[in-house]
Amino acid sequence: MMATIIDSLIVVLLIGSIGYGYVVSMKLRKLTATLKQLEPLVEQFSSAVDKSEQSVHHMRESIETAQRAPAPVEAPPPPEETAASFASRRATKQAPAERNGVRVVRDKKEMVRAFFENSSAAKG
Repeated sequence: MMATIIDSLIVVLLIGSIGYGYVVSMKLRKLTATLKQLEPLVEQFSSAVDKSEQSVHHMRESIETAQRAPAPVEAPPPPEETAASFASRRATKQAPAERNGVRVVRDKKEMVRAFFENSSAAKG
């Protein structure tokens, strides 16, 4: 009697395992089909990432070569044009100016330095 119960329990568990395996197999087939549909999109994304890496590499190279090369010296404009001309902040390579009590900061190093200067001035 006990052997029959154990045998029937084993059969039920085997049937359950086979059914679970079938369900997992169907889900894997569906996942595989979806991945095959996504393959062109993944390839396009991969090529776009490669292009962006190349662009960043070329930009770094051009920045390094521009920093190595001396800047061309331009002749100053005549005095009458100086009064009417407009100089953008990008064109000027001077030290940061203070305007209305606000210090103009151009990069991270200056920003961090200004933060510590202001915090030490506030403490003292």
